[in-house]
Amino acid sequence: MDPEEQKQLNKPLAKSDGIGEENEKFLAQVMELVDGGKINLYGPSSIINTELYDKLNEDRQGQVDLEAINLLSGIREMADLYHNGYKDSFQMENLVERIRLTKERLEFHGGDLYII
Repeated sequence: MDPEEQKQLNKPLAKSDGIGEENEKFLAQVMELVDGGKINLYGPSSIINTELYDKLNEDRQGQVDLEAINLLSGIREMADLYHNGYKDSFQMENLVERIRLTKERLEFHGGDLYII
């Protein structure tokens, strides 16, 4: 396959009507934290709300740590798409929604465990 053709096939599909208001707000909030240096894309502890985390028992802290790794992996993908100009794409919409809903599910009973 021609390298230019492969490059075109790998490009995320643009979404002309954007990613939705709620997802847009969440993306802006997360990217502000990433670009401002509050979130270290390779430091899962950087997304944990330590004030609440320190009050948890050891088992719950382990769960929060594990989920922080998973969330941060998605945030890295989000930042990559965002910084490469694919903010309004189907891929970004699905990614942002997945991360936002996962965070909401994790915090439903435990409170504001993550800074995102």
